[in-house]
Amino acid sequence: MKVWWFGHSCFAFEEEGIFLITDPFDKSVGYPIPNVKPTHVTESHQHFDHNAHNLLRGNFKVIKDPGIYEDDGLSIEGIPSYHDDVKGEKRGPNIIFKITFPSSLMVVHFGDLGHMIDDQTILKLREADVVMIPVGGVFTIDAKVAKKIVDAIDPHLVFPMHYMTKYLKFDVEKIENFTSQFEDLSKVRTPLEIDQKEIRSSHKKIVTFEI
Repeated sequence: MKVWWFGHSCFAFEEEGIFLITDPFDKSVGYPIPNVKPTHVTESHQHFDHNAHNLLRGNFKVIKDPGIYEDDGLSIEGIPSYHDDVKGEKRGPNIIFKITFPSSLMVVHFGDLGHMIDDQTILKLREADVVMIPVGGVFTIDAKVAKKIVDAIDPHLVFPMHYMTKYLKFDVEKIENFTSQFEDLSKVRTPLEIDQKEIRSSHKKIVTFEI
C-alpha cells in the first residue's frame, strides 16, 4: 500500500486499484490542492477544510454520512462523533471512519474529533493498523487527549494531522506537543510504502511526513 499526506487532514491510500482520499480541503487552507483522481473520498464533516471534493479530478464515490459501506473489496464504517466536547453544540457532528482495505489492513481516520471517545468506540477500533488523529487542539482534541486515544487503541502506525505548519492559514498547536510524548518516531517523505506484515510487528510508531 502507498500512503500520501497532502496536508491538514487529507491523506490518500492506494491499494489494488483503490485510491481513497480523506477530508479534501479548499484553497483557503493554504496547502496545494491534490492533483489526483480518487476512486473514493471520505469526508468527516462538511466544513471547507474537509469537504472540498469538488476540487478533485475524475469520477469517484463520496462517503460523508455515518453507516456501513461495501464497495470493490473496500469496507467503510462511519462512526458518529462530535466536533467538540459538548455533543456538537459548538461545531456540529463529526464522523470517525473505520476503513478496511482488500488486504485486510485497517485504517482509522478521526476527522475533526473534539472529545475523548467512549469505551464502546475504543473496542471497535482496537484492531486498527493505522490511525490518523488530530493533535492541534483549538478546533479538535489536543495532543494530550490524542495520546490517551492512541494508547487506548494501540495501533501499529500513527499519523498525526490537523496541526500547525508553514502552509496552514489558521492557528492550531504545533506537532511537537504530540510527538514529544512518544519515543518511537519517524519522519518520512510522501508517498510512504507500507507493508502489512512489517507494520504489524510494531506498536504506536509515530510517523510524520516532510512538507
